Amino acid sequence: MKLLQEVKLASARGRWLAVMLAAMSGVVFGPGSAVGQEEEIDTPYRWVEGGTRLGLVGGYIFTNRGDPPFGPGSSPFIGTRFRARLSSPLSLELGLGYGNSDEYVIDPRLEGGPAVVDTVNADWLIIEASLQFAFTGARSYRRLQPYVVLGGGILQGLSTGTSEVLASPQQPFRYEIGTSPMVHLGVGAEYHISRKFGLAFEVRDNLWKIKTPEGWFRIDVLQNILDSGSEAPANNQWTHNFELTASLYYYF
Repeated sequence: MKLLQEVKLASARGRWLAVMLAAMSGVVFGPGSAVGQEEEIDTPYRWVEGGTRLGLVGGYIFTNRGDPPFGPGSSPFIGTRFRARLSSPLSLELGLGYGNSDEYVIDPRLEGGPAVVDTVNADWLIIEASLQFAFTGARSYRRLQPYVVLGGGILQGLSTGTSEVLASPQQPFRYEIGTSPMVHLGVGAEYHISRKFGLAFEVRDNLWKIKTPEGWFRIDVLQNILDSGSEAPANNQWTHNFELTASLYYYF
């Protein structure tokens, strides 16, 4: 009888020891296993840690000269853009771009009505401020971060060539870009090459204002335009100008 009791006691002690060892194993090895499982979780989303970046921009602007075709022609476009994150999806952008194109020289005093008589060089700047909204917030999906941009600014003329064809005086009849207001809307996507660099492709519609030269509203000039069967010009016109760009951003 005493031997049987000792066997039962040893068996009970063995079970308690097994329970204690199992509990200790859970404490020691459990967290490590959980961490290991978390590290092995595969997700297509990645956090974009940097929120401030500077970009080098290059592309092409397909312009609409208007009617009459006063505005600058299509041209390559280079510039720089600075972006700073305001919240998870929202960033502020400041941009500066340069383009060198041409302008038509139009004489409205010709007997047959307004006609292009020459072409001169014209260069200009785009100065703009925008808000960028990223659809994935401060994350990328398979390294891609799609977004939209909305903003405005000015189209600033720098210099325009002089025509020797247009009969003098030229100034009242020549279009000058001057300082023209503009707004834009665009869509794009950025591919995050690494933590420090991103490559973005974007299309924007730049809507800017073209103002008709004052000389076109002189009584004799207007009469000549109407007599030729042409329509009288509007005081100004807004044109859509599509911009395609690629940008390399550095995060800091």
